[in-house]
Amino acid sequence: MIDAAISLAVGLIVLVAVFSLAPLIGSNLDMAGQVPPGSQWNITENPSIPTGVSVWEQNATLLVLAVMVSILSLVIWSIMRVRGDTGGGGI
Repeated sequence: MIDAAISLAVGLIVLVAVFSLAPLIGSNLDMAGQVPPGSQWNITENPSIPTGVSVWEQNATLLVLAVMVSILSLVIWSIMRVRGDTGGGGI
C-alpha cells in the first residue's frame, strides 16, 4: 500500500512541476525568434496563428483529465489489492 502512496506523491509532484513550468516555456518560445514584418508567420499579419501559451491552455484540460483517470485507476487498484483473494468474484 505504501508503494501506491509513493507513486501517487511522485505523480503529483511531476504534475505541479509541469503546470508551473509549461506556460513559462511556452511564452519563452513565443519570444525566442524574430519574425520579419510582412511574413505570414508574423502574429500582427496573421492573428489566427496559435501561440505557445494558447496551445498550453487548450491542452492543459486534457492533461488534467488524464491525471484524474490515473488517480482513479490507482484508487481502484488499491481497493482491489486490499480486498485480496477472498473469492468475492470480479476479475
